Amino acid sequence: MFPAKHRELLPCASGKEIIVKSLNLNLGVEDYLLAGKVAVSFNPTDMNFLERLSRAFSELDTLQEKVRRSREKITDDREVFPIARELDGKMRGILNDLFGKEICEPLFGSMNLFASSGGLPVWANLMLAVTDEVQSALQGELAAREQRIAKYVEKYQK
Repeated sequence: MFPAKHRELLPCASGKEIIVKSLNLNLGVEDYLLAGKVAVSFNPTDMNFLERLSRAFSELDTLQEKVRRSREKITDDREVFPIARELDGKMRGILNDLFGKEICEPLFGSMNLFASSGGLPVWANLMLAVTDEVQSALQGELAAREQRIAKYVEKYQK
């Protein structure tokens, strides 16, 4: 009989319950706290997440460029405010969609995402931090994979 913590009763087609053994899996989903304000979860090596990250980065960069081009065309600096406000809303939607939840309000509050910190827009600081984490995780997983494969190759080549 399986230990209680590793078994579960499930109904089967006959209406009876059967005992099945439970396997716990590490799916690589990590929890991150962004700037101490909002928690997000994702697997930093998930190709679907990486595709969304890449697409989001491209869309955000396009919006950033749109504001830059708008500033070149205006004669009164105050004309940029409604443009920046509109594009800020679009950027927030892109970031919230990337993480599948509302992150912008708790993270940035009322700050416009075009605001700068450390020479970059605040949205870019977030995206670069996530990108750095993804690159680190990919390298770590590759090294772990090589070790695990070597362990099994050694075991079965004896």
